[in-house]
Amino acid sequence: MKFGTLTIVAAAFCFAFRPAWAGEAAAPGVGAAASESPIGVVGEVKPRPELQAMSGIRAWVINGKEVTMAEVEKLAAAYHGPAVLQDLVAELLLEQEASAKGLTLSEEEVQQTVTVLREQLGVRSDVAFESFLRTQNATPQWFHDKARAYALMGKVLADQVYVSDREVEAHYKRSQEMYRRGETVAFRLMSFADRAAAEAALAEVRKGKSFPEVAKATAGTPQERTVAGEVQYIEQGQPGVPPELQAAIFGAPLNQAVGPVVVMGQFLVIKVEKKIDAHQFTLDEVRNVIREQLSRQKLEQVVWPNWIRDKLNSASIEVVRGE
Repeated sequence: MKFGTLTIVAAAFCFAFRPAWAGEAAAPGVGAAASESPIGVVGEVKPRPELQAMSGIRAWVINGKEVTMAEVEKLAAAYHGPAVLQDLVAELLLEQEASAKGLTLSEEEVQQTVTVLREQLGVRSDVAFESFLRTQNATPQWFHDKARAYALMGKVLADQVYVSDREVEAHYKRSQEMYRRGETVAFRLMSFADRAAAEAALAEVRKGKSFPEVAKATAGTPQERTVAGEVQYIEQGQPGVPPELQAAIFGAPLNQAVGPVVVMGQFLVIKVEKKIDAHQFTLDEVRNVIREQLSRQKLEQVVWPNWIRDKLNSASIEVVRGE
């Protein structure tokens, strides 16, 4: 059984179901590494036999704390199916360890983790977040709970994760290309099904209305309206971006709305607001970023699987059967 509860930000959950150019703004960062997804737990964590049989069970008592079948059934309808019980047990063991160590987690810390995980998943707006949850058949509360568990995992196991300067330097040497940002532009975009609508919107902007104002006024749905006209970023040669769109964006003058540009049957109005030169980040510039990436990787791939394996093996588990 893979314990995936605390790795909801694994690569499989990436926002790959949307075209890159039609998605959200990706702030310019450290080349490919800026959008790299956290690495999920690898390897198998063998479940206790008491947690495998589900028929006729009313509850499980884990180190004196009850987990009911009702809890499992409630969550099973939302996510992960048969993995729910093991997930609940893993979270309970974390809570017990945190209590034993006198560690607490504030709601502010949880919300910070929610923000970080959403950023790493590329779901920065509420509309994108709602779409992500629908693809996972999940709820905002589920995401909140997983973020809390993830934050608690980091706090409980922090003293077991260490990344040396030598490891950081070796990683940079191996992966230097990851820390290169190509030429990047920040732009705003409106999309229309016909040329006349695009030209009318462009005329409004040229008369003095703000680009976001016109974009929101012409958006087709309330969901589109919430993100219409927001700043987006594109890097030269970015995969998934239609060549004609890339050419139009990089060829557009600064701070001047242009269009309509025809891309994949849509008529686009574009405004480029910033151009950022290509840059190779030095080791000193990304040292802390790399340390954080390697720390997260060790935590998820090594420390967490070993810890939960040991805790499962030593846990007191009582099966309470139904009458």
